[in-house]
Amino acid sequence: MHSIHGLVSSVIDYAGLYPPAQLDPKTTLQNYARLHGSPRDWMLGRLVWPATKLEDLSTLAVGLAPEAVAPETLGAWAISCVVAPAGSPQFIEDVDLIQQFNEVHEREGEAAMRIDSIEMVANDAASIEVGLSQLPDDIFPYFEVAVDRDPRGMIAALVGEEAGAKFRTGGTTPQAHPAPEDLARGIHACASAGVAFKATAGLHRALCHFNLAAGARQFGFLNVFIGAAMTYARKLDVEGLTRFLTVESVDEIDFSEKALMWKGVRISSEEIVEARARFVHSFGSCSFDEPWDDLVAMEVIRAVASGGAA
Repeated sequence: MHSIHGLVSSVIDYAGLYPPAQLDPKTTLQNYARLHGSPRDWMLGRLVWPATKLEDLSTLAVGLAPEAVAPETLGAWAISCVVAPAGSPQFIEDVDLIQQFNEVHEREGEAAMRIDSIEMVANDAASIEVGLSQLPDDIFPYFEVAVDRDPRGMIAALVGEEAGAKFRTGGTTPQAHPAPEDLARGIHACASAGVAFKATAGLHRALCHFNLAAGARQFGFLNVFIGAAMTYARKLDVEGLTRFLTVESVDEIDFSEKALMWKGVRISSEEIVEARARFVHSFGSCSFDEPWDDLVAMEVIRAVASGGAA
């Protein structure tokens, strides 16, 4: 596997309902269905959907998602459900709704979908511990951890658990964007603790750039994912990761079949695949086309007539 494919395979969790796109539910599902099973779907991950709109998902997915057949449906949609904050009364209700949803959509003839991960805000380590105690074993949770203060206490609550952290890497306002050193500290803390994470928001472009609409300098998903993989492989410390998170030119990164390299720091394709599987899972984005098109424009992947890449 080429290093770039290992890096961005199944990397985009499609979140069309969320800002800045804020598409309506029907359009969001039509977009996801169009991508799912297309030549570009090797870069597509889960569909991100709020617990408050699960009834809409059940109704609108009919005819778009594959139909469930026993014993297992090829191509069933994997869903990451955004739920109420960990430890809140609504959180328990959302978990119940998710279990009911999964039971319905494994039945013969239903739209084949399964919620296998959830995402929620966590205010402190205690709420993480409560949330973990209330979850079934077959759902992987991501607890959103703020990085503008020392996150190590909350990350410590995830050590040894089948769970991960979630870092907000941008937004629609300048205040929503963490400082590079703060994000680097959070990622490094997860790597040191052996805790996986996913990212969300502000990662439509491949590399760091200034976004006029948001009024802020934004990270690129390559900054986050290459930097995290190098950190997991113990090739970068916090200071090195901070610098990599601000790389703006693809010319600084050497992409080859067997490795990626930046300023003498080399990470093999095997190390990248391991980091993706065990550590840096995915990122939520309201756009699939923008990240894809950015990689094509940079000639990191090559578009083909069918809409796929080589």
